[in-house]
Amino acid sequence: MAQSSDPFSSLIKKFNPAKVVRSSVGLDIGVGSCRMVEVVNRADGFELVRWAIEPIVAGDVVKSIRTVMSKVSQPNLSPVTALTGKGTLIRFVDMPKMSLADLKRSFSFEVDKYFPFPKDQIFTDCYILDPQGIDNKLPVLVAAAKKELVHERIKLMTSAGLQADFITLGSISIANVFNVLGSPPISKDSSGQGKRAIAVLDIGELVSNLTILVDNRPRFNRDVFLGGRDFTKSISNALRVTVEEAEKIKQEPKERAQDVAVSIESVAFDLVSELRLSFDYFMTEANIPISQLFLTGGTTAMEHLRQSLSKQLEVDAVCWNPIRLLKLNAEVVEADINAKAGYLGSALGLALYC
Repeated sequence: MAQSSDPFSSLIKKFNPAKVVRSSVGLDIGVGSCRMVEVVNRADGFELVRWAIEPIVAGDVVKSIRTVMSKVSQPNLSPVTALTGKGTLIRFVDMPKMSLADLKRSFSFEVDKYFPFPKDQIFTDCYILDPQGIDNKLPVLVAAAKKELVHERIKLMTSAGLQADFITLGSISIANVFNVLGSPPISKDSSGQGKRAIAVLDIGELVSNLTILVDNRPRFNRDVFLGGRDFTKSISNALRVTVEEAEKIKQEPKERAQDVAVSIESVAFDLVSELRLSFDYFMTEANIPISQLFLTGGTTAMEHLRQSLSKQLEVDAVCWNPIRLLKLNAEVVEADINAKAGYLGSALGLALYC
């Protein structure tokens, strides 16, 4: 990582959990809402203590942040948060075997090789994905975020009365859930190869993010500039209803499920096409099959979309509920949080940076 006196230059803190003595809070600031997850790392595993989702009304992000943070069980002025979308970037590269300290020093001189941003305009970091490596090569994740985005987030957090001690990237927070809590067991393929990859598609309001993981560590990442609003607009146009009505229908189609399925066909086709390109590229480069696709984000409530992705990509697509990997505090209503679990993956990953 390029060394800097600025305490917010680190984008990747760690993937491995550490002991905590108090609750940890993840704050996911989205386009349409803010999501908060609070966990405690107890001796018998992680416990979900509190959670909240608050819509952003009339563009008042600060109010939404303050509202969700008012729900934590004890005062917390420094939740972990993340940046997403344009101005952020992740790359996966092979480097000669060396220590992490040496890697960071070396990387600071080679930043220009990996990112299309001027070196003095970004914060960067790197992380060794597999210390063992192969053929004296280390697989390394390198990440960058424009300084202006980081400073804007710091300003936003300060306006809400919070500190921004650590800022990461959204896709890394998703990967952190799998690394800390694990993923469902995956059987060996017919060749006996044993290694399988899993993919996570986080469908945001404006941008979706695809992360492919091997052994619960990210090995591929890409932003797809299609999101929930594209599906909502398609439903609105096809059914001739307002965008607000279309959003409600998208979340709970009920008797209009078939109409919704027809109305989103073109957007779903575009999304499948983008994902297929990414899957083909990854499987060609890594020679590892993708066994399962986990879907997260509010739009994944559309059953037809899940079925379409499964069929067209020839992979088992499931709606991801990471909350089932946690113990629940007595104050948490299981039915309520399970209904909203699709919105909480990134917030949970951030909270797990304990």
